[in-house]
Amino acid sequence: MVDKNLMYSTDDVGKKVYEIENETTYVSKWQIIAKNKDEAFDIWLAEHKQDLKTEDSAAGNCVCTYIKDYSQMGDTKEIAEIKQDEELDEVIAE
Repeated sequence: MVDKNLMYSTDDVGKKVYEIENETTYVSKWQIIAKNKDEAFDIWLAEHKQDLKTEDSAAGNCVCTYIKDYSQMGDTKEIAEIKQDEELDEVIAE
């Protein structure tokens, strides 16, 4: 299915729409001040942010010290062809 936000025009008639899959895994490490493992995990749950950048918590006791991504390219496949629909007088992808 072609995403409705993909924009195409009459200049694109005859081209194809492709979908590329990319799988990314993020590894982050955190340093947390706590009495024990359970408390450290509870603090991490309450205060960490997963916004893909190193950032400290508001309280200052939960700090992201490292982040790394591992990517793997998946398949590239044709999902549609852009055509001129003569009846509707518009460009479509099917």
